[in-house]
Amino acid sequence: MTGIDAARPSAGPAPLTAEMEADYHRDGFLLLPADHLPADLLAELVAAVPGILAQQGPQRVLERDAVTVRSVYGPHRTDPVVARISRSAHLAGAARQLLDDEVYVHQSKINLKAAFAGDQWEWHQDYINWRDRDGIARADLVNVTVFLNEVNEFNGPLTFIPGSHRYGLLDGTDTDGMPVGYEDGPNWMATLTATEKFQVDRSAIRRLAEQGGLVNPKGPAGSVLMFHPNVLHASSPNLSPFDRAMLLMVYNGVHNAPRPVDNPRPEFLAEREIAPIALSV
Repeated sequence: MTGIDAARPSAGPAPLTAEMEADYHRDGFLLLPADHLPADLLAELVAAVPGILAQQGPQRVLERDAVTVRSVYGPHRTDPVVARISRSAHLAGAARQLLDDEVYVHQSKINLKAAFAGDQWEWHQDYINWRDRDGIARADLVNVTVFLNEVNEFNGPLTFIPGSHRYGLLDGTDTDGMPVGYEDGPNWMATLTATEKFQVDRSAIRRLAEQGGLVNPKGPAGSVLMFHPNVLHASSPNLSPFDRAMLLMVYNGVHNAPRPVDNPRPEFLAEREIAPIALSV
C-alpha cells in the first residue's frame, strides 16, 4: 500500500488546472494542498466542529459502542460556517468545473474517526445509495472533503483503488436487516454504519486492486480531497491516539436532480431543495 501526500501547487479558488482535471478523471480522486482554502475559513470551520458534533437528533450517528460520534449529517443546513464554506468558489467552484454543471449540495456530513474508537468503513461505492435510495439517475456527483486534522497512515485514512470508478457500479449483494448494534434504528440507518448494506463482490475488489493498486491520500489539516462517487474506497479503524475528522460535501449537478422516490430518506441525508449555488469568494 502506498501513500499520496498533498503536495500539489495550489490552483487558487477555481478553476482547477487542466492537469488536475485530467488526474481526477483518470484516477477518480484529486488531492489539493492545505492552502487551497484560505486560512481564516479553515480556522472558522475547525472552531465550529465541536458544536456540530454535540448536536442532538437523528442526524447524529454513533459508533457501535453507542457512545462515540461517527458522523453528523446535514451541517450545511444547520451551521452557518459550513453553509458559507459550501458556497465557496474554492470547493463548489471546483465541483462545478469537474461536473460541467451548476451544482448544489446533495448531502453533507462531518465524519469523525475518534482516537482509539473510530470504526472502519468497509469497501464500497457511494453512488449506489444515491441512485437506489435518492433517485439520482447518473453518477454526476463529486465528493469534496476537507481534512480537519492531519490525516496520516495511523488514524484511518481513506484507501482508494485508482481508476475503479471507470467500471461503473460493481456487482454485489444488498443485505437484508439492520447491522449489529443498530437493530432498533430506522431503515435508512443501515446505509451509514461500519457494516455496508451493499456488499461489493470481493473478487471484483481483488481484481481491481491488482490492476490499480491501493493508495492513501494523506496531508495536513486543510487539505482538500475530491473523489468520484463510483471510486472504490474504504478506511480502517483508527487505532491511533489522534482524531481524524473530515467535512464532506456531496455536490450534484442541477441537471441530475433526484427523481421522486418511495420512502425518501430524511432531508439531512438527501437535499430536496435544488437550487444552483451562487459562488462566494
